[in-house]
Order: sequence, then structure tokens, then C-alpha cells
Amino acid sequence: MTKTRLKSLILQISRQLNAVQKNVYNLDLVTAIDHKQLQSISVQFNELYGAIDGFYGNQTQKHLSNFMEYTDLVKKRIDALAEYIRPSRLKAVHISPKLITQILDTEQQALSHLTVTA
Repeated sequence: MTKTRLKSLILQISRQLNAVQKNVYNLDLVTAIDHKQLQSISVQFNELYGAIDGFYGNQTQKHLSNFMEYTDLVKKRIDALAEYIRPSRLKAVHISPKLITQILDTEQQALSHLTVTA
């Protein structure tokens, strides 16, 4: 695994987040499909985390530690968002598409930061 491959994994996740964001924005609606897509992105974060761990091995550099912690933090926020828009909640409560779009934009910025620091 190379740094280029790590960056491509991050960019792939970023593109998928962008697709979810555009879907929510264009439909002006949050759907169960968005929930499933966020769960799939979370699985890709697990793969990314494993790839980072495998690439850097047992190095104990501060940069690596921060990079892995930041990756984990972004994953946890995506998981929290997926939980927030779970299908049972969508049926009971109106969830603002504008809010979800703003949150996804923040995560896009975080992924951009990850790409730069990789």
C-alpha cells in the first residue's frame, strides 16, 4: 500500500459523501437510502483505517498518531450521522435536509484535510 493508494481511498470516500450530499440537496429530502450509503461509507472507513495501519506498521510518529485519530474521529461522526438519520427516525421526525447538507459539507472538509496530511 502506498501513500497514493491511501489518498485514493480517501478521495473515493469523499466522492461518495459528495454524492450523498448532492442527493439530499437535490431532493430536499433525507431518505433511508442516504442512511444505507452512510453505513457503506463507514465500512470503507474501516478499510481505510486498516490500510493506514498496514502502511505505517508499528511506527510511533506523532504525525501518524494524529492522522489515525483524525480518521477515527471522522468515521465516528459519519456513524453518528447515519444513526441520526436511521429509517425509524425518518418516519417519526422531520430531519432538515439543510442541516444534513451542512454536516456533510463539514465532513467533506475533514476528508480534504485527511488527503493533504496523508
